[in-house]
Amino acid sequence: MNPNFTTIITPIEPSKVEWCRGYLRDNADPQFGGEAAFLECRPLFPFDKIAGLHFCSFFILDAADGGGPCLVFEATFDGPRAGFLDELLKYAPIGFDEVYRRCVGYPLSGTTTPNLVREYWERHDVGANTFFSGSPGRTVVQVKGENSVRKGIVSFLSARFLVDAILPGRPAGLLDLVTRECIRGSADNRWAEQPAQLPWQMTLRTQIAVAAGIVVALLACALGALVCWALGYRPSALYAVLPLWLETVGHATQHLDTKVSALPWVSQLTEVIQPATLTGLMLLSVMWLVVRAAELLLRSASKNTRDQHLFWRFPLQLAVVTRYALLGVLIGVVTLAVISGVDRSPTWAGILVDGPSGILMSLGAVLVVMFQLVCIGGLLLVGWYCTTSLQLMVELQPLSKTRENLRRMALDVIQFAMFLLVSVGVLLVAALLPETVISNVAGMARSLTYGWLLMVLLGWSGVMAGYLVGLLALCVAGALEYRDRTTFEHPAGLLIRARDNARKYAREEAGINRYQNHLASITCVKPGVLRYWILRLVLFAVNVLAKFWFNKGELGGIPTILSARWVLIDGGRRLLFLDNFGGAWESYLNEFIDLAAVKGLNAIWTNTFVNAAGKRYGFPPTRFLFWQGAQDARPFKAYVRQSQVETIVWYGAYPMLGVVGINANTDTRQDLFAPLSSPAIDRFLQRL
Repeated sequence: MNPNFTTIITPIEPSKVEWCRGYLRDNADPQFGGEAAFLECRPLFPFDKIAGLHFCSFFILDAADGGGPCLVFEATFDGPRAGFLDELLKYAPIGFDEVYRRCVGYPLSGTTTPNLVREYWERHDVGANTFFSGSPGRTVVQVKGENSVRKGIVSFLSARFLVDAILPGRPAGLLDLVTRECIRGSADNRWAEQPAQLPWQMTLRTQIAVAAGIVVALLACALGALVCWALGYRPSALYAVLPLWLETVGHATQHLDTKVSALPWVSQLTEVIQPATLTGLMLLSVMWLVVRAAELLLRSASKNTRDQHLFWRFPLQLAVVTRYALLGVLIGVVTLAVISGVDRSPTWAGILVDGPSGILMSLGAVLVVMFQLVCIGGLLLVGWYCTTSLQLMVELQPLSKTRENLRRMALDVIQFAMFLLVSVGVLLVAALLPETVISNVAGMARSLTYGWLLMVLLGWSGVMAGYLVGLLALCVAGALEYRDRTTFEHPAGLLIRARDNARKYAREEAGINRYQNHLASITCVKPGVLRYWILRLVLFAVNVLAKFWFNKGELGGIPTILSARWVLIDGGRRLLFLDNFGGAWESYLNEFIDLAAVKGLNAIWTNTFVNAAGKRYGFPPTRFLFWQGAQDARPFKAYVRQSQVETIVWYGAYPMLGVVGINANTDTRQDLFAPLSSPAIDRFLQRL
């Protein structure tokens, strides 16, 4: 079960704003319980009595754009929203009633009619456009319980070491002792025998990614079919003319066929494989190598591929797509070569050696084929050794750009040679089959291969068309960015205001916020329909990725976000960002800047601006929506500070735990009774 959330925004009477601030600060903000792993809640707001409450906070949005001030209460919790709101009214009726009586439209009867209060809150709940949880599926009870189990195991082992007790010498024996004494032998921890139930989005993450890849490939093929249809070609007609195209290529390269046939070893191959097919295979191999070399050169044009200019990035991505398309065509052509070899000579071994031929080979010919297969297997082992060595080379020491490109090219060439060896092996095995089986399989395989080649052609065409549309979209984004330079001030002008924003972040990194922090940020959405829909599209994409891909504790590589949400409010005119994160504010923003999440960060906030001293300051300038932007560190941090809202009240159910610790505790529980190898047991003990 994933955590639920609520974002309740209610208008406040302007004359009561400061009263609400003071009342909440004095009566609702929890106090840090020293070294205890909990917060001491105030009597009027006993958040700790709500068993399923992960986080909650109060803050006030000042009046803006003709609208009045608003009180915001947001929470992340387990279970349905209605049940959570009922618990608020059950455990903190007086405190909430006192605050919301200063809000516009609040029922006069107050908490004496809890149904009306709950309906009032539900009516003002704006939810979230995008929500991320760093530990999805973990309830508050589970988080605390798993942390208690880990601490119990550590205490048990520490006590044994202190008294010099005899411990098992092998890690497996130590794990068995832990499970026997700390889990099964403890009534409080016996529940941990059952593995944690994780959300299906996590357990089926790989399958979902594969399914998404298939859907994207089918969409690319559909788009490619539309492109071909627009050019006057129907997919069914393309399937019919593919053999004619290959034959045309063979005629066009006929003068090469004779030269190719005269090459050593190739003359024997041409007896079973059509020279045109063999020549086409060689030409495709050369094309693939050229495209791969160009890709490696483009990839090394920048020290950091994340910072590459669009001028280099698009050719690089096109080279990658073309390389994979050529690889798909190569697979198809090699398959056709194997089929033609099987058709032309069902006794392939007899061509290589002076052995008997026929539908059923003699024992000597079969032994020759087996010997050839063993030789191919030996060559494959040599290739596997070489590829492993090349893969380990980069892990032992960093390589220069030139050596790295040569390493990758050598790796690709060896892997391609291994693929060809496997194809020859298939051809040899096919020679051992009865001729009737060969003819039936060859016909079906030829049809499937032409279908595969058609899919590759349509997919490549669709991807190229998609990239063209994407390039046009980025050009539009670039035009919007150019216009922003004259419309909005550069955020570097906000640097001098950092001291003025001190009260917004005075609570950070001290007291209750030494381990976890809360960030509330409000920005204005730049005017224009395009900006609005770009922002909606990006938020939708991040929300999908947060559910189905970034569900292992990291959002774009950032491992410190406990929960976060983006909410479009005021009819899409403003963007509210709420975040519970671990560690210091400065290091948290540095992670945004340094890690891959910077692209998503730029794509969201480049569509926003903040107001200060009568001026409108834009987000640090981006290039084509995704690049630069937040990487201009000081203006970016000044922009965030200006957008930040004072968090008046913040509560966390486990204030001394971070995302990494929570997920590590779950992994520890999962491994307690799972069959583990020796390295896995070592990792289990290291996590403690």
